[in-house]
Amino acid sequence: MLDITKLLFSSNNNAFKNNNVYTGSFVISGTTAAGTNTKTFTTTLLETPDMLDIIFNGPTDTVYGSDPRPAGGWFRQGSIWVLTDNVGGGSPGPWRLQAAISGATLTITAQLVQGFTAAETLTATTFSYRIVDYSIY
Repeated sequence: MLDITKLLFSSNNNAFKNNNVYTGSFVISGTTAAGTNTKTFTTTLLETPDMLDIIFNGPTDTVYGSDPRPAGGWFRQGSIWVLTDNVGGGSPGPWRLQAAISGATLTITAQLVQGFTAAETLTATTFSYRIVDYSIY
């Protein structure tokens, strides 16, 4: 019998397998109001995934330096920063991204909590996603 603890590699053992890789982007635009602002984006995958890993990319905070993520850095949890037309010269606001899946439908939700009452117009800002659908075989 083969002792697999002594092997560096064995293709006879079960492992992870990538089924599909999906990429795309959405745009956050429109206006904001006091309280919680929510934007919802949906996309349909080719098939219902077994498991998936999703990462996002979008602008970081270049004004206040409060986001440790480097510009252009991909992330699993965090926010993208969207500029506005506010009096302060377009200060960015953090839109927190979350993803949920139901069958083959992926829903991405972006939320901003605005602690003041003035409405603002958002500068259209694109964010990207990358999804790896994988299985254990």
